[in-house]
Amino acid sequence: MRFKRRNYLMVAAAPICIALAASAFTPIPRSQSDSLTTEDQIVTTKHQITIGGRVLRYTARAGRAPILDNETGEVHGRIFFTAYTVDPVLDKAPRPLTFLWNGGPGSSSSLVHLLGFGPRRLQPDGAAVDNQGTWLDHTDLVFVDPVGTGYSRPAKAEYGPEFYQTRGDAESVAEFIRVYRNRFEAWDAPLFLAGESYGVIRAAGVADVLQRRRISVDGVILIGLALPLGQLTAEMRTALMLPTYTAAAFANKKLAPELQSDLQATLRQAEEWARNEYAAALARRDSLSDSERRAALAQLARFTGLDASRFDANTLSVGMEQFSQQLLADRNQVVGRYDSRLVGPRDPNEQQYDPTKDPSLRNIINDVGVVRYFRNELQYKSDLLYQGPFGGGYPPPTAFRGDWMSVRWNRNPAEAPSSNAGRQGASGGAAAAGATPEQPLRRAMTANPRLQALSACGYYDLVCSYAANVYLAGHLDADIARNVIARGYSGGHAVYTDPNAQMELKRDVVKFMQNASQAPNRRLGAQPQK
Repeated sequence: MRFKRRNYLMVAAAPICIALAASAFTPIPRSQSDSLTTEDQIVTTKHQITIGGRVLRYTARAGRAPILDNETGEVHGRIFFTAYTVDPVLDKAPRPLTFLWNGGPGSSSSLVHLLGFGPRRLQPDGAAVDNQGTWLDHTDLVFVDPVGTGYSRPAKAEYGPEFYQTRGDAESVAEFIRVYRNRFEAWDAPLFLAGESYGVIRAAGVADVLQRRRISVDGVILIGLALPLGQLTAEMRTALMLPTYTAAAFANKKLAPELQSDLQATLRQAEEWARNEYAAALARRDSLSDSERRAALAQLARFTGLDASRFDANTLSVGMEQFSQQLLADRNQVVGRYDSRLVGPRDPNEQQYDPTKDPSLRNIINDVGVVRYFRNELQYKSDLLYQGPFGGGYPPPTAFRGDWMSVRWNRNPAEAPSSNAGRQGASGGAAAAGATPEQPLRRAMTANPRLQALSACGYYDLVCSYAANVYLAGHLDADIARNVIARGYSGGHAVYTDPNAQMELKRDVVKFMQNASQAPNRRLGAQPQK
């Protein structure tokens, strides 16, 4: 069944409950809260943070808002969000407004929120401290948990499939953004989207949906995934993974001494050889002479720290899984796929990659600290599980990993189910059978020539080639390329967990937002579908 277009309407289902101060909260009188569950309240609290010696006072709002079927008014899901806003100053231009999420699919926004860009940052022990890397001094922030993540849920189990798919996910998040802007009258605020990992795909899709609904996006910030614009040849894509392997080998001291002293100089060498000689060798791998093949294998060994025998001599390549397993095989260790600086014991009996055992995915954030922050600092109290990609709630799944979102997710939008099937025709916008769909972000940028994109990828992230993103950004069509920036940072998949990379990314984001917000012909006050 093809995905049928669904019009969502989200309305406020509850009054806002206000706590007056960050350090001394006023409880909600029982007479105001008896008729509402805690999960349906939007709680407001006041706080302040000192950033670079400057005191910034801000308002936090946390709660769930219903996503309703526009034709019936029936609730189909509830989206949990945490918003941070600075009081506006009269006679000044509106502050940018940024909506942020993680990926998975199935990850909550806790990492970008409480390790990355929110005003508070969780320490390993779960304690919350002021976050100097927050973006709040330059943009208002709304952290979004799509349905099925965090405290967000479908209203009924049978509604889950309409959210657990690429298109339905983007449509519902875009609807949330539309209504948030209406509810808080933020129509004139420059609008930005930021997503990490699968959140990059979501950001591209949401930008496309919003543009279709005549809501202009000023910029998208894409962290930790391939740039969703254009396409590299298979040979160039393989070649440009090499610098990422070089960074991993550098971090684990597996390179020759002359490559082990200066990371940036070493990466530049790897990038140049990969773009030129390696990509060319891959393109003619079937016709290489024996000496050319040996020379290529020797350079691969030199830039990866692997023995030349670890490479397939015919394909002149090594896959991510093999690289992760083999780089530190002599130490009986594996490197993390999401941060190659993090290592763990090698299990010779492991037949299939298990993300729960990946050293770069373990103990990233203190889960108890997340819940404590919501309950104690933001005064949002729920008995629901604050849900991530690996399930773990009640009732338990009936099949192996059946509660993992990666298992439940429908990745084929052309066949995605919809409870709205009987009411909509083929005008829903899905690609025709057999057609190659246009990339959503390219479609949005073509429709809105002001839309800009910033791509950020960590050197130590084995699932995102920073060199490929940089190369691709420089080889797009001119009308798209002028609005795209791609950069690598000294971090892993969650690049912001490295303090230096976090601050470097913040500086780039601030400049990016300033440029995008001041772009010529920016339209103010677009208020469609209020």
